[in-house]
Amino acid sequence: MNIYLDNNVFHIQEAGGVSVYWYELASRLSRQKGLALTYINAHARSSNIFERRLDYTSVSRKTESFLPERLLRYLPLQCKLPGVSLFHSGYMRTSRQKDVLNMLTVHDLIHEKGLASAWPLSLFNTRLKKNSISRAEGIICISESTKKDLLHFYPDTHPDKIKVILHGISDAFSPTPHPSPYLSSHITLLLPGLRPPFVLYVGGRKKYKQFPLAVQAVQALDPSFQLVLVGGGPLSTEERLSLERWLPQRHLHAGTVSDNTLNHLYQQAWCLIYPSQAEGFGFPPGEAMKAGCPVVTTAHASIPEVVGDAAILVSDLRPASFAQAINCLKDPDKRKVLVQKGLIRSQSLSWDRCYRETLDFYRYCYERKFATP
Repeated sequence: MNIYLDNNVFHIQEAGGVSVYWYELASRLSRQKGLALTYINAHARSSNIFERRLDYTSVSRKTESFLPERLLRYLPLQCKLPGVSLFHSGYMRTSRQKDVLNMLTVHDLIHEKGLASAWPLSLFNTRLKKNSISRAEGIICISESTKKDLLHFYPDTHPDKIKVILHGISDAFSPTPHPSPYLSSHITLLLPGLRPPFVLYVGGRKKYKQFPLAVQAVQALDPSFQLVLVGGGPLSTEERLSLERWLPQRHLHAGTVSDNTLNHLYQQAWCLIYPSQAEGFGFPPGEAMKAGCPVVTTAHASIPEVVGDAAILVSDLRPASFAQAINCLKDPDKRKVLVQKGLIRSQSLSWDRCYRETLDFYRYCYERKFATP
């Protein structure tokens, strides 16, 4: 197969779940024997932390167009590919060529639900997605929840061209109990006020992530509890004021940290709180389970698919309900069982498994389109 991967997602974000997925897929494809692989719109010196990890020395690269990439992200592929090729974009784009197989990964439908960017960007995103879904001959959904949403918003999509392939969780996360002295001193410098017990919040803080709920849930706990925030970009003025109001002297914002640092924080945390109500997959619960950290999260969207019975699932989206769930972890037996279940559950969430299923789906769709009658 001649495979063309559009690395445009690395230009759209400097980090994030879609970048993780694309890096894990692209890096494995580059090592697969028998494939002719080309990266489109690749930047060896990208500001994206995951693209910088890719080895570009052994893979062909192609520049799509001289148009700015901030415009290309909303357009179909602008360059011509050789016939009988496979094109897979990191962000919702397809080729208009009839002799090219279009593969598409749909991560979520938050734009369609009105939970992401405002108009007119939301309109551009939904129009692009609609056109790409209609052109694609193989669609990967990252959860059954995403597939259900896709068929709800785009009911003309034939279910036979959709395959659910769950993401993996990086091997950087593990329950190793004793970090190196260097890592311990690094974390002390990064978060000098860090002290147990603390509840960990990881990732973005957009409206559907329910960040205020996490803040108020920790406020309802014993005053000895801290809330530690990782990732999600700088705090807004509104977020700072909320933290100062509800958790004065009881919150720390670590910003972006390395996987090693995050793994250590998972290991030391009382639990991860993840109150999001609209996820295509949800990496933090999987990472926490793999690191041996108890997870308190919602029973909504894709989260139950990720955690199974290895987390405390809260259906009632109120701070008091989350605080009650967090306090349940004071029972050492319940905590131990939850951690063990999480370690077992996370073993099924591997990137190698995700890659194998994706490559098998490539081959299936390729043979279906190009096989000689």
